[in-house]
Amino acid sequence: MEQVIGEKEAPTPSRFTALWFLGFPFLFFFIFLLSYSTESNYEQIPVPERKLNLKGLEMVTTEYLNEHPEAFNRFIRILTNADDALQAHETLTRGAVMTWLDRSMQKEGFDTEMPVRLFLRKVYLREWEGAYLRRVDAGEREYLYDLISATIGGMYRCICAPAELKPS
Repeated sequence: MEQVIGEKEAPTPSRFTALWFLGFPFLFFFIFLLSYSTESNYEQIPVPERKLNLKGLEMVTTEYLNEHPEAFNRFIRILTNADDALQAHETLTRGAVMTWLDRSMQKEGFDTEMPVRLFLRKVYLREWEGAYLRRVDAGEREYLYDLISATIGGMYRCICAPAELKPS
């Protein structure tokens, strides 16, 4: 039972391993293409129709701030940071946007049941959570800016808005 060094067969990779290494680049490329494949048509919607679609967010924001005037400055910080983040990052994914939104609202002390937050998640950004492979295209970026604008519009209509910010 003496084994001679060098007479052992060299281990060969299994078929699965070989297929995995050959197929992985194609799989990665396919997933990469899927993340770019769908474009939103938000830019093609007429501006008046866009504004009408965002009235609900304005109303919810106004009602919330009328009941919680102390949150006005926290909203300003979140919206300013959101605008800065959109300008600073060229490429974003839907999942990253949702994670950022959740973290910022938690940082400012809002709970998960806050009406504006729920409205954004359940109505306007319904399919965005967990979509880390779906990149935000130009139309969706415009949509995010419109959501920021609608929230600001709701803030200006609340009774707690400073006089210098209210429309005349």
